[in-house]
This record gives sequence, C-alpha cells and structure tokens, in this order.
Amino acid sequence: MKLFVNDLTVIDSSVVYVDRGVVGESWIVDLQLTGNLNDESMVLDFGLVKKQIKSLIDQLVDHCLIVPSRAPSLAFDRSSTKTWVKNSFCRAASFYVQGPEQAFCFIDASYIDVETISKYLEQAILPQLPSNVQEISIKLREEQIDEPFYHYSHGLKKHTGNCQRIAHGHRSRIKIFKNGQLDSLLQSFWADRWKDIYIVTEEDINLSKPCDPARELGFGENVYTSYESLQGYFEIILPRERVEVVNVDSTVEQLANYIASQLAELNPNQKIEVQAFEGVGKGAIAEAMYIKN
Repeated sequence: MKLFVNDLTVIDSSVVYVDRGVVGESWIVDLQLTGNLNDESMVLDFGLVKKQIKSLIDQLVDHCLIVPSRAPSLAFDRSSTKTWVKNSFCRAASFYVQGPEQAFCFIDASYIDVETISKYLEQAILPQLPSNVQEISIKLREEQIDEPFYHYSHGLKKHTGNCQRIAHGHRSRIKIFKNGQLDSLLQSFWADRWKDIYIVTEEDINLSKPCDPARELGFGENVYTSYESLQGYFEIILPRERVEVVNVDSTVEQLANYIASQLAELNPNQKIEVQAFEGVGKGAIAEAMYIKN
C-alpha cells in the first residue's frame, strides 16, 4: 500500500554550487510512503506525516547551507563550536562561511541537486519511521514560475528562529507594477540585478581582518559580514559583485520597501508597487513614489 502527501512543506535553504557559490533555493516537497497497514488500518496517520516527517526535514536541511562534502574545490572544518566552509573554484563563486554546526548540512556528494538531497533525506528519515513503513520516496520540485525571479541568500541576526543563520535563502518571483500596470521590464531588470545575490545589512559589515582560513581565499575586493545571534557567531565573506548592501534588515517586508524605493528613484513621478516573494507563496507588498520637480 502506498500513501502520498503532496505539498508537504517548502525547503528554503542555500546551496553550495561550486561554479555559482552560495545560492538561495526553495523546493516544494512531495512525499510517498510504501508499507503495510498498521493496527489502525493505515500506513501512517496523516497527522504524524505532517508533523513528524516535516519536522525531520526542517531539522535536516531547512534554513541550512547545504554543502557537497566531496567537491574538490571546497575546504571545510567541522566542530561542535565552529564550522566553516570555503570555495576556491573561481572568483565569482568564491566564499567563506562560518557558523554553528547546525547551520550547515553536509552531504556526501561531489555536487548538489534535487536527487542528491532527496536521497539524503530518504536515508535519514526512513529509520525513524514505524517498522510497517518499508520505503519512503521524497521528491523536490521548483515552483513553476512564468515570470522573472531571482535566487537570494541572507541572514537575519535578530530572528529567534533559524532565519538567523547567515547563509540560507530562497528562490523568489518578483511582481512590479508601475501606475497600476504590471511592468515586465522592471521585473526583468530587478531579477537580473539580484541573480544569485547575497543581501547584506550594512550594519553587519565587519571592517576588521577575517580569520586565517578566510584570508587564504585570495579575493580582490570583497565584503566581510559577521554577527552574533542566539544560535552563535556567524560570518561570511563574498566578492563585492555578488553582494547587495542594504541599510535595513533583510526581512521580506524591508526588502519590498527597498526595491520599491530604489525603483521609484529610477522612475520619478511614477507610482511603484512591489510584490516581493520569500520563497513560495508568501511575501510582502510595498509602494513608493519619488516626486521630482
């Protein structure tokens, strides 16, 4: 007997792609269980599926930096107090990220894709299910988007949950209206501007010298960001061209305001409305207008 649950949850994480660097991703999760019926004539109660399996997925990969531990261009060190990862494949993809161990998900692979993550989750979750469940199939899929979108990564040091992790992210659509009309040119402009972007809050930029492993990266101009939050100490170093520095916290509400104000200045005397998404099916709306005489 097989049991299925579509749209079980959404994974919002950042992934290490050795040729792209730290990239925000969002995947919708579909689940299928194969097994014998239990004493309740069920493979597994839907309530347990939605609670237990979703919780395990959240713990294993959600709001983490997902790292392919066998990628040859990566170096890393793992400990209970400090874990770091750096990439030296090329300048555009170079980075150094440090944080608590729970902010990372290391997968024994040379690259990351949806099949790799699905297999990792299946192998980790199946042993924790009741014995009548014989097989688990997890499928990750991207939201189908027929308009401009971007991948962004960030961290929210003031957040009390896992959003405080300095390298997590989202794959997000963007809707922009000018004077009430959807403007595809502005949408494409912003999607190109934020392609594979990392968003830094200005007050988190660290002007001191980074630690020894980070100094070995050999960057040109770079941005060094660090902060202390409830889960511990975090830092990230990225090439300047991969970063957008904003003067606000990088919550979706503030990012919607930021995008609207930036576009309003570029389009004076025009009413700009921005619908900024944070992953799948959620986000914030902001309006702005810059009056120029």
